[in-house]
Amino acid sequence: MSAMENMRTRYMPVWQEISEYIIPGRGIFDKSEPNQGDRKDKKIIDPTAPQALHVLSAGLQGGLTSPSRPWFRLTVSDSELADYAPVRLWLDDVERRMFHAMSQTNIYNSLHTLYQEVGAFGTGCMLIEEDIKHVFLAQTFTVGEYCLSYGIDGRPNRFARSFWLTAQQMKEQFKEENLSDAVKEAYDAGRTDQYFRVCHMIYPDEKAKYEDMRFLSVYWEDGKLAEGKTLKVGRYVEMPIIAPRWEVTGGDFYGRSPGWDTLGEAKTLQLMRKNYLQAAEIAIAPPLVGHNSLRRSHAHDNVFKPNSITYVDGTDPNMGFRPLYQIQPDANGQVAAIMDSREIIKKAFFADLFLAILRNPNKQMTATQVNAINQEQMMMIGPVFERLDYELLDPMIVRIFGIMDRLGLILPPPEELAGQELKIEYISMLAQAQQMVGLEGIDRLTSFVGTMAQIQAGAGMQPDVLDKIDVHESVDQYARMLGVQAAVVRSDEAVAEMQAQRQAEQQQMQQMAALQQMAQAANQGAGAAKQAADAGLLDSSGEEDTSGLDGIGQMLGVPDTGGI
Repeated sequence: MSAMENMRTRYMPVWQEISEYIIPGRGIFDKSEPNQGDRKDKKIIDPTAPQALHVLSAGLQGGLTSPSRPWFRLTVSDSELADYAPVRLWLDDVERRMFHAMSQTNIYNSLHTLYQEVGAFGTGCMLIEEDIKHVFLAQTFTVGEYCLSYGIDGRPNRFARSFWLTAQQMKEQFKEENLSDAVKEAYDAGRTDQYFRVCHMIYPDEKAKYEDMRFLSVYWEDGKLAEGKTLKVGRYVEMPIIAPRWEVTGGDFYGRSPGWDTLGEAKTLQLMRKNYLQAAEIAIAPPLVGHNSLRRSHAHDNVFKPNSITYVDGTDPNMGFRPLYQIQPDANGQVAAIMDSREIIKKAFFADLFLAILRNPNKQMTATQVNAINQEQMMMIGPVFERLDYELLDPMIVRIFGIMDRLGLILPPPEELAGQELKIEYISMLAQAQQMVGLEGIDRLTSFVGTMAQIQAGAGMQPDVLDKIDVHESVDQYARMLGVQAAVVRSDEAVAEMQAQRQAEQQQMQQMAALQQMAQAANQGAGAAKQAADAGLLDSSGEEDTSGLDGIGQMLGVPDTGGI
């Protein structure tokens, strides 16, 4: 833990400046007790940077992990198996259960805080613990409170932090026999609000006896570990620490972010804003100069600042007071410089992009809109989304799924999924915005093929160009890109069954039509025979003439067997 803290030390000065100029109140840069109550925003005059960060965090929350709509779906690599009805229904049920569980916990509140940490400091850290009452609970930490190290896969493999707990909190969280004498004494004496410093570390246990309990968790009171005393020891199946980064340079453990990029501009903006306000104040209430004889007639402080007065000899006492000096600040130039600085900060935090997307009332954007609105920014922030998918959303979903599965909140999967690895697909608003290019391709292709089919039909040709389109697969791909629930789109098996039933019904209708035609023909034949009998069909000599019946039989299609 000491080695991890030493490595973190080089980042602390930058984090502290980011806290002062961009996100006041965040970050812990000393070991002082909490609840000090002092102001943290004393260096903020112009709130552009904090507001831009709020837009960024809200945009990531609403665009990637919105609590009001599904933002991920589960599937398998085998597309045919993924469309198999029992598998698809089970996956849909798991998704619904996971979304319901997340809506009942503090996970979305913790994610919003995490996005602020990532956007400002470049690194965020969240702990997801199993909870009997709420299934799971999340806790987001701030920089300076924790230390991290990452494995070769880019995921955190070690975590350490030190924090304060009151005697009351320690008694509630840890067993009494594990508490130090100082904690027990404070609690028994009624000093339940007295703070004690606690350390916590999570790391892989190379000597673990069970493969599925690889991560060890140890709590101890600061300074007591050498005595062999620990407060709590536990194990985790998955790494419970989620630690995403905005972007990473080389093999650094901690990331960089728009907060790093705009720190200098944020400091410059505060200085320009301060100078502008001072110039405006001096222009409105300039410092004055007057004769010494006027000293007793007016209070003064002899400082060159607004409303101050300087008394001198050698001036005409009858002139009264006059401005010490006249200034004419370039207000327009100052305002223009301030506006430029604000725009630089907003663009660095992608404020315009997120506001354009979040202001869309339908929460759905067409491919044309996506291409028209800040296309360059969408391309620049694309790698950030991919990193957040890998370092934040993937491990978070795996962790939540594992907790729910161990608590029996996930139904047993179908037999067809035995040995299959589940995959995660993201269908959030921002993920769909990136996939709109694929939807545009399907739209343009189907439109082109439809036009070609009309041309062929107009030329009297068979529109065989339609054979080039797999209509059913196009519908599946389109629905998948839009994030439509599987229950809305029928599976291939259900469509094949419907088509077979429809074909059988058509064949039955054709057979019935043929039988009706045969019955009509038979009725017509019987009527003709009756007419012939009634007419007698006799020749001029009075003998019976049956040649007419043979002709009628030929017209009715009756086979010639030697006579009617």
